[in-house]
Amino acid sequence: MFDLTANLHCLQFEAGLTEEEKKIIYLRSRSAAFTECSCAHALFYCKLAHCFRTNILMLNDFSSDAGVPHQLTVGIIGGGHLGKQLARLIVESSGIKPPNIKVSSRRPETLEDLSVVGIECFYDNQRLASWADVLFLCCLPSHLLQVCADIRAHLSHCCVVYSVISTVPVKRLAQLLGHTSILRPAYEFVSSDAGWACPPEHSMMAALKNVELIAASCPLSMSRGVCIGDEWLPAVLYSLLNMCCSVLPLEGALELLNQLLRLQSDSALSVHHLISHSCASSQSPLRPLLWISLADVQSRDTPLSWHLRRSPALRERLSTLYLTTLTPGGSKDQDIGCQS
Repeated sequence: MFDLTANLHCLQFEAGLTEEEKKIIYLRSRSAAFTECSCAHALFYCKLAHCFRTNILMLNDFSSDAGVPHQLTVGIIGGGHLGKQLARLIVESSGIKPPNIKVSSRRPETLEDLSVVGIECFYDNQRLASWADVLFLCCLPSHLLQVCADIRAHLSHCCVVYSVISTVPVKRLAQLLGHTSILRPAYEFVSSDAGWACPPEHSMMAALKNVELIAASCPLSMSRGVCIGDEWLPAVLYSLLNMCCSVLPLEGALELLNQLLRLQSDSALSVHHLISHSCASSQSPLRPLLWISLADVQSRDTPLSWHLRRSPALRERLSTLYLTTLTPGGSKDQDIGCQS
């Protein structure tokens, strides 16, 4: 779209700012970095989780009454700017079908553009929490206490709560929700000018077609003045293994995870990379891995985070997976290890 104001300085955002206000204009770039990285990482997680669940369902010996009877379902609490952008990304780029995506918002009537593509929009946080396998919290920080109180008793044990609210630590969220299956990326800005362009309204899809932006948001090599905590990516992988707890033995779960990530023998994950040596020595490959608290693994060092820091082959493979998964035209489901 052509920008009519491109060469008109008097109509630019900075034109009306005072000298004092110009000193904090870098916050605008930080806001763009947070929004774009949040959406990119959430989309990456949805694509991984969707493919992993699909692979579980494709197993020949899978019985619908033994564990997981349906495709991955995604709920979003909050229909503001970030919630709407995320919903559009998921429905257009993750492979998850519109009937498996729902949004709860105080003003569902403003989400007509989502309803048109088949996403059900309503205002009922409890209903959404009891339905979703992955639940994104995109509400305002000022609404968080009430939202947590609303959904606390309605979350299933297996539901992954993914919080994009950057001001609340994962341990605090676990207390508010009475729930440990939480993913909360912790972003940190290491310079005042992050160098991120502020996308216009409704253009996150366009922003994430920028190959340089995707590369800058890669969790293992983030640049442009922003980084993410080392605990996020291991927690993502642990959350996938939790999907197998009531369905597959450890041996089968590891095989599926290595297949999803396309890890070869030189970088394949084993039980010793996931849990302590004392626990691994007593863990039978024919029994399911015990449930892993995602809140705990994001609050301390784990065998997987330790291994990830010390394995160049694994880091390179996961970085390549991230880039090919999100780069437009650069990846299909098969590249992630998703069966069809």
